Amino acid sequence: MPLLEVRDLVVRFRTHEGTIHAVNGISFDLEPGERLGLVGESGCGKSVTNLAILRLLPKPAGRIEGGSVRFDGMDLVSLPESEMRDLRGKEIAMIFQDPMTSLNPVLTIEEQMVETIRAHRGVTMAEARTRALELLEMVGIPQPEKRLKAFPHQFSGGMRQRVMIAMALSLEPKLMIADEPTTALDVTIQAQVLELLQRLTSEAGTALILITHDLGVVAGMTSRINVMYAGFIVETAATEAVFERPSHPYTVGLLHSIPHVGGEDAELIPIEGVPPDQRHAPSGCPFAPRCAWRVEACWREMPSLAPVAGEPVGRVVTSGPETTHQAACHNPPTPEEAAGGQPLRPGFVPAPPPGSDPVAGTPGAPGMSAAAQREGGQ
Repeated sequence: MPLLEVRDLVVRFRTHEGTIHAVNGISFDLEPGERLGLVGESGCGKSVTNLAILRLLPKPAGRIEGGSVRFDGMDLVSLPESEMRDLRGKEIAMIFQDPMTSLNPVLTIEEQMVETIRAHRGVTMAEARTRALELLEMVGIPQPEKRLKAFPHQFSGGMRQRVMIAMALSLEPKLMIADEPTTALDVTIQAQVLELLQRLTSEAGTALILITHDLGVVAGMTSRINVMYAGFIVETAATEAVFERPSHPYTVGLLHSIPHVGGEDAELIPIEGVPPDQRHAPSGCPFAPRCAWRVEACWREMPSLAPVAGEPVGRVVTSGPETTHQAACHNPPTPEEAAGGQPLRPGFVPAPPPGSDPVAGTPGAPGMSAAAQREGGQ
């Protein structure tokens, strides 16, 4: 049985400007000890998904309006708040995005770590302090005895993030959620923090959900990737499969928007346009306005996740090393098109928005010149 089962999760924010459709019915599983990457642009619903799992959505605006979240057999959506409070930190831990603001600035590191340990375990102050020292040493903080008495402002960003990792692992949780843990750190410190996170979760057998917009981070850290866009999971597969055979136009766009080592001749192809305004209810595929592969059906209907061509016929595997490669696309790119970053089929022109002139004023397709479109349409 999976450690975490998310089914048809729907999250909404009710604001004065209207309803924000943050998460729109996503489903995924996570096995014990598995490392899952959740990637996508800012605002696609990655952090909100995991705040919903922990029931930490800002109140009263944020709420779970549909679906279920089961962790280790427990229904987290209906769990009483007192039991949920006991679960947070002890069974599910979270490393928040900004190490500069994750720690209380008026309390010492010792006070914060000891409080976390004692809140969930019946240990003495001395035992909790000994555990805190062990954790600081484990994450590579020099002079832990001295640093335990320090305040957060006396630590660098990388050291604060190490303290957050130590606090998250202090109770040996079954699941750790890392929300862009290296965003505010320089490149060398990023590598150290990621290596530390990978090593410690592997040693403890802790499952990991890594939230990031950096595909380079998930390449070496995770065994499986969920690609999110506008509150939907648009592609899911083992990490190697996503990089070798991207099957959704958005994933193709993400991969072609980053430079490659040794790819001097590779042209960076940006994703044109902007993400959709999520104050409006989803209608059709939300990526259609920016997609070079769109067809008429894309404007009318959001496709469901389905196995991509070449996957074995039979039961769909949703977690583990044998995960079925799935994509939500009416017209998935061919392997050659994914490698080139644009449609290559003769005569293909992206379907214009409903009501627009199919000849004059048709929006240009990302990655295709106007001349190429005219030639393809002849």
